[in-house]
Amino acid sequence: MRQLGTVGFLVTFCVVLGFAPAHAAAQRWTGSLAQASAACLHGDAAALSAIRQSAQGGSYDGIEAMAAYWVCKSDPAQAKPWLAKASGMGSGWASQILAQYLRTEKPSAANTQEQIKYLTRAALQGNAWAARELGVLYLNGSIGLAADPAKASYWARYAEDVKEIVPDVFYLAESYAKGWGVPKNQEKAKALYAETFTTLRQAVAQGDPYADMLFYLAYSKGYGVEKNPEKALHWLQQAAHKGYPEAVAALKSLASGGKSHDVQ
Repeated sequence: MRQLGTVGFLVTFCVVLGFAPAHAAAQRWTGSLAQASAACLHGDAAALSAIRQSAQGGSYDGIEAMAAYWVCKSDPAQAKPWLAKASGMGSGWASQILAQYLRTEKPSAANTQEQIKYLTRAALQGNAWAARELGVLYLNGSIGLAADPAKASYWARYAEDVKEIVPDVFYLAESYAKGWGVPKNQEKAKALYAETFTTLRQAVAQGDPYADMLFYLAYSKGYGVEKNPEKALHWLQQAAHKGYPEAVAALKSLASGGKSHDVQ
């Protein structure tokens, strides 16, 4: 089964595509997801045709890439059918994005149950963010869902134990620093940040642009390090130089006077 990780369009493209080591993620960067990036950000018609043909042929990579293309285009209506197909084929990333879309829609009992379905799929594939979201959902309750402290505790502990994926360790560190779903523990947060940064440095050396983006997030938000806009910009430029779609888009936004997007 394919194992996927953390939030947002960034997650489409690298480390979180699996428990595979960073060099494997970098190799995958040359395939369908790179074509999705080229099609979305550079209007590459040939790349779009290639991934569409692959997706229509039932290829997992093609289906995931078509979903990524429409997520990049900020078109949930077009993205959702492909995301649903990818989720059904084992894409934790697709499950996570579907859950995120559902959170922006009109609350209802059906919506709540759909969120639980997709968050659970993502969480069971090692996504600590999804597990934390489930914990919060069960802690507070929602339309059609009674609060359930036992389930909330279960998913909070589950999130704490998910340490296989670098980004999840990163956000777990922030969870301990801020008390998100777990008791505040600054010493544990510090240790987890250190663990994350060691792994990220190895990933950067292997050419993985998602690691550059997490360093960008760390320095731009002050996660585990002091905020440093100059260093944050350096890591953003590093990721953009490697062709990472969100980094390219963020730099374009900055150049036009906008704000760069956060890594999720």
